[in-house]
Amino acid sequence: MHSEDLATRCVSWFTVCIVLSLYISGNLAYHWLLKPSISWALLFNLTWLLALWSYLQTSLTDPGTPHSAEWRDWAKVRRGGRSVEQWQKEAEEAQEGQPDTRRTWSPGKPSWCRSCRTERPERAHHCTACGCCVLRMDHHCPWIGSCVGWRNHKYFLLLNWWSFCSCLCFLLGMTQKGILDVMSTPDISTSSILLMVATISIVIFFLLTGCLFAMSLYSAMRNVTTIEDFFSGENPYMLQSSLENLTQLLGAPGLRWLLPVPCTCRPCDGTSFPLAEHLLCQVDVRSYGSV
Repeated sequence: MHSEDLATRCVSWFTVCIVLSLYISGNLAYHWLLKPSISWALLFNLTWLLALWSYLQTSLTDPGTPHSAEWRDWAKVRRGGRSVEQWQKEAEEAQEGQPDTRRTWSPGKPSWCRSCRTERPERAHHCTACGCCVLRMDHHCPWIGSCVGWRNHKYFLLLNWWSFCSCLCFLLGMTQKGILDVMSTPDISTSSILLMVATISIVIFFLLTGCLFAMSLYSAMRNVTTIEDFFSGENPYMLQSSLENLTQLLGAPGLRWLLPVPCTCRPCDGTSFPLAEHLLCQVDVRSYGSV
């Protein structure tokens, strides 16, 4: 979706259209096959709309590429009065002879991307699918056609949560209507086949989104990304409490945590991050913004 390559962007848009059609098909199947009561229909449609909204926000939001406002502001400060060419030349010269830090912690300082040949903020990583680096990159998700990064990670969490809730409402509605008993009868009809296909699809989606939400929430509570989970050593970004870690990613606690809307009152901007208290004395964070 935000790839530097046109062909990749086209494939991403195609994938997004397929996923959107699955969401719409699920909604139509729920009302056509289950014929729910008004209360069940309201509950399902509420969770379904929030899931669809979260999906669109996750897909369409720039995850934190060099085109994002946060990255451009950071680059402007790092560059200072130098030209872009001079800044990158000096940054590359400073990296000569230095060890590869792509798979190691680099708290309080930027790193060098060997693929983009440019300096990047801490915790930013290169995505081969998108062809660029992404702020606090978690992973590349083919189902959203983009990366999950600093600017859309909250939406990805909500996408899985509300999709899980929507599937749960679908399955509970089936038990309320006794649909499962109808499916277990030996008579085979078009309706029973469609119900079986819908049920299998919903169960798979239910398990998938539930597991993804649980894993993503666990990582967020530890202030670590999927990429960083493979780093050796102590996580320098894990704060004192899970609430502090979640606030850094989701913003100030409140109703907005449950809605796919922009975060408020985040303690950092995705280009630099507070460190664990016992590490502050070991890292000269003041040199991070120097030029």
